[in-house]
Amino acid sequence: MSEKKPSKAVIYKPPTRTPITTPSVILYGSIEPSTPSSPDWQTHLSTSLSDLPITIINPVCEAWDSTWVEDISDVRFKEQAEWEMDHAKVADVIAFYFKPGTLTPVSLLELGMYAAMYEGMGKVAVCAPQGFYKRGNVQIVCGRFGVELVGTLEELEKAVRVRLLGKLAA
Repeated sequence: MSEKKPSKAVIYKPPTRTPITTPSVILYGSIEPSTPSSPDWQTHLSTSLSDLPITIINPVCEAWDSTWVEDISDVRFKEQAEWEMDHAKVADVIAFYFKPGTLTPVSLLELGMYAAMYEGMGKVAVCAPQGFYKRGNVQIVCGRFGVELVGTLEELEKAVRVRLLGKLAA
């Protein structure tokens, strides 16, 4: 029986605001419930990168519930949205995963914003598998702004790993 190695990665979730001092990745995209037999993609990707001494920024807010109003007047919502944007700015890598069968209008908005903002810088990596309902739009945005687009979660992990290893070696 093999022993599980301790994670070298540190994971931050909202509302934690701590200076990021190691190479980092923020995880944007589809949000769906995690189950023991089917972990969410954020957990899967975090686990696959846990051998690296990095910071993983996971914007999934555990405090979110049906009382939140997606309006600037709801202080909780405003703080969450600003937390995400602040952390995307400092992250070395912005990773997007668009899971087939999920609707992700906010993540599509964020992809357009960050693809344009960091055009040609290699900061953004995207996975839009076959079957994602807006894959064509994602392909066009990625092509227009020079963003790497892959088709599987495993390929996304490799793309993110390469960028983080480059930051660790610098």
